[in-house]
Amino acid sequence: MMHLSIQRLLPVLLTTLAVGFAGCAQSSASKAPVTKIQFLEANDMQELTHVGNVWISEQPTESDLIWMRDNYVSLVIDTRLRDEDRGFDERAYVVSLGMKYRSRPLDISQDFTIRYFDDLRMTLMSRRDVPTLIHGDSADRAAAVWLTYRVLDERVSYAQALNEAKLAGLSNDATIRLVNQYLLSNGVNINVDTDAVVIDAEPGPDEMIYHVTPADENTKSSESTSKSTTDSVRD
Repeated sequence: MMHLSIQRLLPVLLTTLAVGFAGCAQSSASKAPVTKIQFLEANDMQELTHVGNVWISEQPTESDLIWMRDNYVSLVIDTRLRDEDRGFDERAYVVSLGMKYRSRPLDISQDFTIRYFDDLRMTLMSRRDVPTLIHGDSADRAAAVWLTYRVLDERVSYAQALNEAKLAGLSNDATIRLVNQYLLSNGVNINVDTDAVVIDAEPGPDEMIYHVTPADENTKSSESTSKSTTDSVRD
């Protein structure tokens, strides 16, 4: 008798589970990914962005590097050319603080090399859960490296990742050209509406937090307002 009852109930249970899974999938698919970008001024740094476990900045001073170490950064990636003046021996100082230092010069006057971005993406992937600082003279080149990682490894849309990188300091047309060449070589479609995102700014006492969300049909109407507000805040 119990065996018969289970046989009768089985189709109902399977249908219920199927509906439940479908509902979860629909809810997950309908939820747009939101990136929280923390833009702050800390110590001597005027250009400093924190996203997840990645810090993106301009050239740090010695005291900035101490601040980074105290915030659990264990690797410093320097995208400046080796002959650029840093004002001190950065490699020796970083090592003396117990962190690792990697020089990865990005010459934006040259054509891109696939290996350059491939290597840095692998580094960021392997350190996904470990705080890492990427910097240049300004934050431009560092944000470029992060952009390639966002698109190809974290599977963020090009439009969203480009806007995030610009918030983090990507600004030079030559740098953007290099990144676009690399992304094109990896099959990324860059001919998209790069304004198809919504950026909301949330001011704090010593920081500005941006929430970057892909626009959908319900949010596109507010997009221009959000972006213009953000631009005025950053300026």
